[in-house]
Amino acid sequence: MDSADEPTAQDAYDELAEEYAARVDEKPYNADLDFPAMTSLVPNVDGKRVLDAGCGSGRYSEWLLDRGADVLAVDASEEMVHHARERVGNRAHVRRADLDEPLGFAEDNEFDVIVSALVLHYVEDWRELFAEFARIVKPDGVLLCSLQHPIDDYRRLEIENYFEVERQTDTWSSFGTPVEMPFYWRPLSEVINPILEAGFQLKTITEPQPTAEFKEKRPVRYEKVMRRPTFLCLKAFR
Repeated sequence: MDSADEPTAQDAYDELAEEYAARVDEKPYNADLDFPAMTSLVPNVDGKRVLDAGCGSGRYSEWLLDRGADVLAVDASEEMVHHARERVGNRAHVRRADLDEPLGFAEDNEFDVIVSALVLHYVEDWRELFAEFARIVKPDGVLLCSLQHPIDDYRRLEIENYFEVERQTDTWSSFGTPVEMPFYWRPLSEVINPILEAGFQLKTITEPQPTAEFKEKRPVRYEKVMRRPTFLCLKAFR
């Protein structure tokens, strides 16, 4: 199959958008693992200009708006953009934008904070993306991102070459409609170095553990997630 014909994460999210938007707020990996870890890292955003980079159905955008942020939310999936607009109404500007492409919608030094939750593993070229993030965030601005933990994917997918960035595919069925979800696995050095090379200074690295609510929903899986890293959350300053 030609690479141009291969399924994309955008295709997968377009397909499962309805079920995703209806269920993501309660799904334990999202609601009780990633979300509490990421929101604990967010600085005071009252009156601040914030980019929600890969907004999905708009949960982070809504949370940021409730805390006084001026939010621009973007996503590559038209269906997710639709659901995010339904969720936040006219409180934020929501538009389609692909993080694999230059962020031409944004001005230099436009944002005080960039939030990108469980999105970056869908982007192949991190050096171009973080160069763009560095361009559009203000001096002393904050970048917050979460992604699939490379150690977890390395073990789970039995990656043959740890040092090589590789396109992988998961089969997702937990949102009802089974979909093939492609993403890019990368070693830890290829997580950290593109951020540093773009001029960001790492402040915090968090490997979140599940909450009590996670345990109530998925008691067996809770024991595994308590012992093995699932996500990686990073906070950096420009």
